[in-house]
Amino acid sequence: MKNIISASQFEKKDLEKILARARIMEKEYKSGKVKKLLKNKIVACIFFEPSTRTRLSFEAAALRLGAQVISAENAMQDFSVYKGESIEDTTKMLCNYADIVIIRHPKEGLVDRAASVAKKTIINAGDGGNQHPTQALLDLYTIKKHLGRLDNLNIAFGFDPKHSRTIRSLALLLTHFKNNHFTFVCPEVLNPSPKFLEDLKKRGANFKLTDNLSKFKEYDIFYANRLQGERFEDQKEFEKYRKMLTIDKSLVQGSKTLIMDPLPRIDEIENAVDDLPNAIYFDQAQNGLYVRMALLLYVLGL
Repeated sequence: MKNIISASQFEKKDLEKILARARIMEKEYKSGKVKKLLKNKIVACIFFEPSTRTRLSFEAAALRLGAQVISAENAMQDFSVYKGESIEDTTKMLCNYADIVIIRHPKEGLVDRAASVAKKTIINAGDGGNQHPTQALLDLYTIKKHLGRLDNLNIAFGFDPKHSRTIRSLALLLTHFKNNHFTFVCPEVLNPSPKFLEDLKKRGANFKLTDNLSKFKEYDIFYANRLQGERFEDQKEFEKYRKMLTIDKSLVQGSKTLIMDPLPRIDEIENAVDDLPNAIYFDQAQNGLYVRMALLLYVLGL
């Protein structure tokens, strides 16, 4: 697989192969014996939109595997796109310098455009509210690690499925596994798009919509994601809904529901929840290192 652009491109066999390699990467990392399989390779991490976990875990993954890294954390200002250069021309230049190019961009579809002209591997690190396939892969890994399965799941997604690329990507990947049931928890105005729901139907997914947390203790996983303030056209609407639904300690205590969050967190999970055994979102972030190590090797056929 040369490029990783969308969660939709994966087949179940791809997912199983990547997750198995990620497990090997975790064992190597924890034993301090990571093989330098990317020695003499260069990985470019080019971010036109802010990132903490995705950018740094990709860079750490590359360095752990022996690669060198070139990066831009504010490419919108620091790159020649500021002067009007197209993403196509920028990509052609990056492919002259690196073996793998990882791109995050605030506009949907820009990474596809980059991949269309690329002579080297392109990895989508998030394009607007569209896709975040590598996050979805580390989310799968986290679920498998904690529950031992990826099927027969009752999983809820909140609280902004309309704008959340991580919710969209993970739900798509989970359709490859049997008997999973999705619940999208959000105010009605933030429901998933009809197009996305239609895609889930075509994939045979079972899902429902709700605007409350009354069934919280029934879920195996609650996948929370902040309201995506940067995607709202009207900031007043964002402020209106941002604290409408929150996971607090009193809600979680006494339940077996595991809580995930791709982070950053704003209002969706109370800090006091961090101390409960249900909270696995920091382990989830750590798993990003192992999965992205596996992905760097996977795209190069190593």
